[in-house]
Amino acid sequence: MLVIEAKGRKGMAARQFQRPPLPPLPKIEDDGNPRFVIFIRMANVNIWYPLSLITGGTTAKIMVAAKDNFLGKYIYKDTLARNLAAVIYRDEKEIQKTTFKQFRVLRAATEFRYGYKLVENGNVRTALATNDVIELPTQDQLKTVLDKVKDFFGDAKESFGKITALNSATPEESEEKSTEKAK
Repeated sequence: MLVIEAKGRKGMAARQFQRPPLPPLPKIEDDGNPRFVIFIRMANVNIWYPLSLITGGTTAKIMVAAKDNFLGKYIYKDTLARNLAAVIYRDEKEIQKTTFKQFRVLRAATEFRYGYKLVENGNVRTALATNDVIELPTQDQLKTVLDKVKDFFGDAKESFGKITALNSATPEESEEKSTEKAK
């Protein structure tokens, strides 16, 4: 009887498709405020990566409590997501630096999407699972109608400013000409 054993490289292929191990869970105190796990992904790839754990304040506590009834859903429907997105976009460059250190695969990306999950009953492990992540609005979607109008008229003001600047007469000269014509 002859037994042949061969070493293969299938171990490398198996490791290639494994998910990275979950980061160690931080010790968190329960102060009654809601906690959210923030996720990040590339804009064109739908694989979420857990980024960090943040704690909301009193306002977030009210919104989370109100999401369970009809009136609260109507009043606060997108407010929680918009507030989280505003916080993230304010420090987006720092968040991306941290992301590149944690997940090398994201270094090649140029555009990102962010999402979150609520940590329910203090169960952080369940919240770290990448299913049912609520996607946050992009920066363009965060702009209100008022911001868009300001941006439009701000651009228009600059272009009108350039048009009036083409006039060679200074304001004092034009005032003198108008007073001479009045005489």
